[in-house]
Amino acid sequence: MRAVVAILGMLLLAADPPPGAPPPGGATLVVEVEGLKDDKGQVHASLYASEDGFPTRPEKAIRQVDVRIEGGRARVVFAGIPPGGYAVAAYHDENGNGKLDTGFLGIPSEGLASSNDAKGFMGPPSFEKARVEVGPGENRITVRPHFYFGDTNK
Repeated sequence: MRAVVAILGMLLLAADPPPGAPPPGGATLVVEVEGLKDDKGQVHASLYASEDGFPTRPEKAIRQVDVRIEGGRARVVFAGIPPGGYAVAAYHDENGNGKLDTGFLGIPSEGLASSNDAKGFMGPPSFEKARVEVGPGENRITVRPHFYFGDTNK
């Protein structure tokens, strides 16, 4: 009887997690983007595990995703990541061209957001200002874009 119980226990431990569940010890970061000025285009979000490339080089991010906007809001989900420190950079790709548009002197003309609503002075925010600690299971943060031209969310 003990052998049967032991075998059943090993089978249960070896079973795959239910569909949609993070892997054991894994984490999910849900980013709610609020305050978008309209529903045009999409939100592009990048997840960084270090300061390398944050926030201006999305190719250095460990994950990137484009999500649709509804009612001035977007929901970004980064699932199956190891717990740890991360920073999120996002922008409102209003015209859907897949890049952050800039105007005079390279100043962004589309809304930008970072985790912790971090902002830089005369440039992008630092990874440390934007860093959030992500624990096992589901973690949620809210970010609000700021705009450099013609918006009150500065």
